[in-house]
Order: sequence, then structure tokens, then C-alpha cells
Amino acid sequence: MREGILIVALCGAEPRAHSVVMERKFHDGMLGFVERLDVPIACLLPRLSAAETDGAIDSIEAPLEDLTYRIHYVERPVPTPDNLRTIEGLLDEAGLVILGALENFNMAIAKLCQRRGVPYVIVTEYTQKTQLQIMRATTPSLLRRAVRELRFPLGVRRAHQMVAGAAEIHANGYPTYDEFATTNPHRTLFFDTRARASDIISNAELSARLASHESARPNLIFSGRYHPIKGALDVIRVGLELDRRGFDFQLDLYGKGPLRQAMESMARGAAAAGKINIHDAVSFPELQQTTRQADLFVCCHVQGDPSCTYVETFACGVPIAGYANEMWSPLCKESGAGVVVRNGDYKAMADAIIRLLASEELSAASHRAREFASRHTMEIALDSRAARMTALIRGGANRSFAFEPRSAIT
Repeated sequence: MREGILIVALCGAEPRAHSVVMERKFHDGMLGFVERLDVPIACLLPRLSAAETDGAIDSIEAPLEDLTYRIHYVERPVPTPDNLRTIEGLLDEAGLVILGALENFNMAIAKLCQRRGVPYVIVTEYTQKTQLQIMRATTPSLLRRAVRELRFPLGVRRAHQMVAGAAEIHANGYPTYDEFATTNPHRTLFFDTRARASDIISNAELSARLASHESARPNLIFSGRYHPIKGALDVIRVGLELDRRGFDFQLDLYGKGPLRQAMESMARGAAAAGKINIHDAVSFPELQQTTRQADLFVCCHVQGDPSCTYVETFACGVPIAGYANEMWSPLCKESGAGVVVRNGDYKAMADAIIRLLASEELSAASHRAREFASRHTMEIALDSRAARMTALIRGGANRSFAFEPRSAIT
């Protein structure tokens, strides 16, 4: 009986003589699955070079002899003949395959699973709208962008076919959970986060911070890529608007990316006054300690991806003032832990921040943030997903694997 699990991820890893360099977040997640799943686990990862892993913010070098799961390397984006032979061999052992994204490489593996009768699960997070936003933001050539937009509907159809054939969808966040509702009703919702139960701020610490709020300069924070899709320039615009209104505050930004120089240039006057401080990215533990001291997170994300930033910020008892993207709008409504403003309206964001910081709602939103994070820790997400994987391995595929979109939830 085939009972192993094959996890296909896009994060990649760098093989070394006696070790492997990879994202700490991925490694921690794999260890969590190993603890919860009493079956062999293998991973299929893109092979990265030393140049690609050098300078990574939160990576780990793990000795091969200590790994409790197997790693196999492939080249992307197109499977090579050697890749296909490796994948075929792994499918001989697998009772379940986890595909980490809706993209061409994984579509090829999904078709192999279908031919062999191996059930597969898809982990989704980017909606069609978000994928289009990312493509436009990362394709400077107008001609290439136009070609990609013409091809986009075909990619969408193929993605829905892949989703329709999956045994189950593990939707990271609300956007794709809702988007694929009529394509495949076999879905489970989770929130990807590095915040464990031990990372949740205590009620005592949160209450102490809130008690000192009235006597201290409001502390605002942003963390993430300094990139257009994360609205990094708008975060600076919000700070400048607050400064223009004579509002006393301190805004600290942590990250890295191509907009760093433009951000520093824009913020020069306010930065000189100590109101806007642009920092390099820091490790997750350091970021969490810093965020615990903040009053409010400024989130100008244009794209609606379910960034782990949301729940990890909540874990620090910090509410969010954010743009009305596909993720934050429903999350704010569900959690009650912040405010939503129109996309791109940095002046409305400044208004919302001033109102929230001056009201009793700040304390209530901070406690609601903590409570939401405590219900969606890393351990809880792993427990839920591992239970679903176990059920699928024991019960096999819950339906046929034909690539046919569903027209309604059954």
C-alpha cells in the first residue's frame, strides 16, 4: 500500500555536501508535519544556487543526517526528463501529493497523479486578481505585459481544471477559499503563520502596553518587501500626511526591496525629525519583539495575498489599518482587529489612524487581534491540515480525478 506523502514546494533549497540551506519557515512546517503524520514524507524542491540563498533573512542550514524527511531536487520551470523520472519514482511510493501552487510545473505533476490514480491536494493563496496584479507589477516591458495578459485567461482555465481534479483544496486565507467554491467544494481554510502559541503576547503584557499608550508617542510599524505590490511608497505617504497635519508619531519600517532608495528620498524631512525610520529586514523573532512595542500596523498592500504578516501582527496584539484588498477586507470584518480604507487613499488612511489612536477602540481592537491569532496559531493550522491529509490517505480519493470544473457546490 502506498502511504507516503510527497510535498511539492516552490521555495527551493541549496544542496551542500553534508547539509541543505532552506527557508526556516518551510523547515519548521515540515518538522510539524513529520510530528503529526505517521507516514514517510518526501519533498520536491527547486534547486537553488549559493548566490540565490546568500543573504536570505531567515534561512537555516540543516545537516542532512538530522533531517526527518527526504529532499529531492528538480529544475524549474519546465520538468526535465531526469525530473520526470524522479517524480515517477516518488509517485510509486506516494499515497498523497501536496502541490504548493497553481503553476505549470505543478500542473504537469497533477496530470501524472491523475494517470496513476494518486490523489493530490492543492495549497492555494493567490486569486486571479492578485496574480494579475503581481504580473503587472513585476513585468516592466509593456509588450511582454500585453502578451502575458492575452495568455492569462488560458492560464486561469487550466488552473480551474487542476483545482477541479484535486482531492481537496487547502486555501491559505479567504480569497481563494471563496474563489474556488464552485470549482471544488472540498476545501479547508487555514492561515499560514510562523506565530506559535508561545509567540502570542500575554494579556498582561498587552494591557501594560495599552496603559502606557496615552503618555507615549504613537508607535506605527510596517514590515515586508519594499515593493509596489506591498504599497511601500504609500506607507511613506501616510507618514508624510500625518506629519503635514502636525500629528506626533513614530513610524518604523522593516524590510528590503527595490523601492528602498525612493522611500528614503521621500521620507528625508520626516526622517530627519525622527518620525519615519526605514530599517533593513530583521529575523522573525526580532521582528516579533519589535512589533510587540507598536500601537498599530500600517498596511498599504495593494495585492490581496494572504500574507503571514496579518496573523503574525495580531499575535503581538497589534491591530492593522489597511487598504481594502481581497484579504484584509474579510479578515478585518471577521477579526474586528483594525480598520479598512479605500485602496490607494493614503489621506483616508491617515484619517483612520488618527481616529483609531485617539479612541477607546484601539484597546478593543488590540485584544481582538490577540484573540484571533490565538485561534489561528501555526500549531492549529498544522493540526487541521495534517488531519485532512491523514483522512485522505486512509480513505483514498474522495471522487474521480477528471479535469472537469464543477458548476455548483454539492
